[in-house]
Amino acid sequence: MTKGQKQTKPVTEILKGLGIFRTGDAIAAGVSQPTLSRLAASGTITRLEYGLYSHPAADLDLSELDFAIACARLGAQSVIGGLTALFRHGLITQVPDRIWVMVPPSVRSTRKLYRILRTANDPNVGIEDHKTYRITGIERSVIEALQYATKIGLQTAISATRRAIAEGLTTEKKLYAMAKKLDAENAFTKHWEAIVAE
Repeated sequence: MTKGQKQTKPVTEILKGLGIFRTGDAIAAGVSQPTLSRLAASGTITRLEYGLYSHPAADLDLSELDFAIACARLGAQSVIGGLTALFRHGLITQVPDRIWVMVPPSVRSTRKLYRILRTANDPNVGIEDHKTYRITGIERSVIEALQYATKIGLQTAISATRRAIAEGLTTEKKLYAMAKKLDAENAFTKHWEAIVAE
């Protein structure tokens, strides 16, 4: 919006289009802090946490709201991963007790709701973008399970890999290609014999 140009779109419509948003996101979209506070106080928008909001009519899947909040809280390069991604893709049956999030090495969080895995892996490789949150795709979920087997559990990683292949969700070729992209060929080849063993 240029200087002197009036905002023609209603504030509530602007915020509805943001889905889950931080105070800074609203300000960048042309909604002032006082207006945001007034709308939250009146119940026009929902305050999810300190500095984090949503519009009640926004196109949000409530079953994935926690994922969206995690990614909003932990930054644009955060990705739902680890056990949470394995469960979301149907590769394990045990529901994780926390939300696992892959973040760049510089990100810190003391929130007990999240299990943070700091990684130098490219945050844009092998990712499914669901608009309000991002999650590792099947190949990346499996490769990182093997790569971080000491944190995820080797047997869990191997079982998830076997299941992904047995159910036709991926192939050895696709997994190896993803391992190369993540510079994790060693983790993949190291455990492949155990994966294919009866």
